[in-house]
Formats: sequence, structure tokens, C-alpha cells
Amino acid sequence: MANQAFLSPEKYIRTKARSLPIYECIVNAGWQDSGIASIFIARKHSNGNITYGSYLIDIWCLGLKDTAYRFNIDIDEWEEIKGQPDEQGEGVELIDYNLAHNIIFGGIEFANDYEFKPHKDFSLTRFILEEDDERIPVEDVEFGVGGNAERHILLRLPKITKPKLRLIFLKQTLKKTRLPMLPDRVAPKF
Repeated sequence: MANQAFLSPEKYIRTKARSLPIYECIVNAGWQDSGIASIFIARKHSNGNITYGSYLIDIWCLGLKDTAYRFNIDIDEWEEIKGQPDEQGEGVELIDYNLAHNIIFGGIEFANDYEFKPHKDFSLTRFILEEDDERIPVEDVEFGVGGNAERHILLRLPKITKPKLRLIFLKQTLKKTRLPMLPDRVAPKF
């Protein structure tokens, strides 16, 4: 742990986070019905503290919308974070790492097919995840509305501005992809 003191959190995550054991993986309850998966991957340090990455995945259209991390937090703080319900009052459920990995990378791949790129901070938080390679078994996760990859729904989320929505809609229309809007739908708080 002595080397950890000399590294910034970002440098530590890039170079050492994958060597920490995975402690827990959680997702918001009802993620398949809501179209939004809020996933937390926690890794445990030898001192008992937690570093976690959070990943907000729109499984119906946009893929990885947001991502963040917390570095070397106390286990009690982790327990408090994971016990907080989302905006709809839903709790969380434990999932295995392989499912979490498949939701995250599958969402990114699905959105990339329609030229939506993952959130810029994924360049760092990707190092909290295992490498996306053949060592991770592929699990069947359905993307698109009702598992139909040809049907998309763009959720109007609080951080998306109207001009950006128009741009996204135009981009999809030009690609001959139908993109229905649900103006009253709000995603779980992240």
C-alpha cells in the first residue's frame, strides 16, 4: 500500500485498479423495465477500503451516458451509498461481475452501432473494469426496446439539452432509424 500514497487516484486507477479484487457489483432494481442500468463495480483495497466505478447505461439507445468513480473510501461509506434508493424509490440488487460487464460493454457496443460514443470519463473508469476480452463470458443482455435492437427510445434526461436532442434525433433520422421520444420519462438519479 506504500506505493499507493505516491500515486494520484487517477494514476492508481489506470495502473493498479484491476489488480484489486472485485468486492461487489450492484445495479438498480428494475433496470430492464426502465431502460436505464445504474451499475456500481466495487473493488476492495488491502486496507479494507473501496474504490468503485459507477456506470449509467441507457440500454434502449444511448449506451454509456455517464460514469464516475470514488477512490479509496471507507467501507461504511460504500454501504451507505449502495443503500440509497434511486429517484423512483427503487433499491439495488447484487449481480455477478460478468453480467455487469456485459451490460456496460454491450450497451457501449449497441450505442456505437448508431454512432453514439461512451461518456468521455470512460477513458479512466474503464480501468476499474476487467479488460473486455474472451476471458469474460458473453451473457445474453437485450438492448433496444423490448430486446429489439432495431427499436430505440431516446429518454429525455435532465442533463440533455433540447438542441442536443434535436441533433441526436436528426442524426438518427438521417440514418433512417426511428427514434420515438418519451418527453415525460426521467431516468433514475445517478
